[in-house]
Amino acid sequence: MKKILAALIVILIGVGGYVGLQIWQKNRYDAAFYAEQVNLSLRNNQPQEAFNFVNEGILLFPQQLDLRFGKTYMCQMLGDAKCIKDELLKILHFSATNNNQWLWLNEEPKDNEFMLGILQNYQKSFWEAGNLAEMREIAEAVLNYFPDNVESLNTLAISYLKEGNWQEAESYLKAAHQLRPDDEIVNKNLQKLAEVKTNQAQKMQKQENKE
Repeated sequence: MKKILAALIVILIGVGGYVGLQIWQKNRYDAAFYAEQVNLSLRNNQPQEAFNFVNEGILLFPQQLDLRFGKTYMCQMLGDAKCIKDELLKILHFSATNNNQWLWLNEEPKDNEFMLGILQNYQKSFWEAGNLAEMREIAEAVLNYFPDNVESLNTLAISYLKEGNWQEAESYLKAAHQLRPDDEIVNKNLQKLAEVKTNQAQKMQKQENKE
């Protein structure tokens, strides 16, 4: 009797282990599994493990935009502007190959407008941190795929305006205004540009009068 019970226990353990393995394998190849493991690794202060999981998840589920922006956010947590820029560029390049068809949490479909909206938030972060080169590179990449994207035209304009390159700034602002004449931000930047040009002309005139 004891031998029979022992044999049953072995069988049950084996069956339980097999079922557990099947469940684990199913979860292992689910995008949500990787998102959960990334979050768990970050909570445990294991950033390298988190990057390993998110990289594997992106490799297996390249259409999962939540994993890709999750990695971008991890780069932001590290304060690595180049890493942020590189991940955003990868998202843009891949979007061109998957016809701008993305999946979010629970495999919810998302389009390019959703993607560009989040991307623009990272552009604002670049602006606030003074990372004009990265901001400009992303804006140029967006316009390469979406030439009528007003936000990126405006982003390029303010990056040149910040550097005092008014001619370049004006060309991008005019293009943005032509696409969206009622855009409040674009119109404010056009007004700011006009004021800067007026002030500069007045300074030059005063200098000429002194001479």
